[in-house]
Amino acid sequence: MKVYCSSKEKLINIVCRMVLIFLAGWFLLFLVQLMRWTNAIDITIGLGTQIRPIAWSSVNKVLTIQWVELIGYSLSTVILIFLSSRFIITCLGKLDIKRLFNRHNTKLLWGITITDFFFEFFSLNIEILFGLREIQISSEMIISPLLFLIMTLMYEVAVSITEENELTI
Repeated sequence: MKVYCSSKEKLINIVCRMVLIFLAGWFLLFLVQLMRWTNAIDITIGLGTQIRPIAWSSVNKVLTIQWVELIGYSLSTVILIFLSSRFIITCLGKLDIKRLFNRHNTKLLWGITITDFFFEFFSLNIEILFGLREIQISSEMIISPLLFLIMTLMYEVAVSITEENELTI
């Protein structure tokens, strides 16, 4: 028995697969960055990129801030890629509303929203690893997490409506 998918289901399936490919590429870029920062590989793409040696400071307080930046950036990147991949994988092929809008996916979206705030902060301040000696805070740090927050809240409403519909049927 063949199951035919609508064109919207095929499009969503293709987009989900493209997002997974993008996330895999992002993870590979992060691994290249990390290997270059730890001198496991010896390539320098240019001064305007993040794939160059870390300029470790000799001042203890600055060195501590650099380590916090490195660990914060690394953890937030890996967690954001992991949670995003989990969300996309659970959505892939589950286009049935009862299975798509569930509490598990809502928890993943809340995790993505919170992690994205930290990722944006550490990503904005990545230049600390390369010699910049000031912490930056800008509107860039707020926009993406705010959009994720709106989407998460909308998703939570959809979950509530789906649960209500299940109870009334």
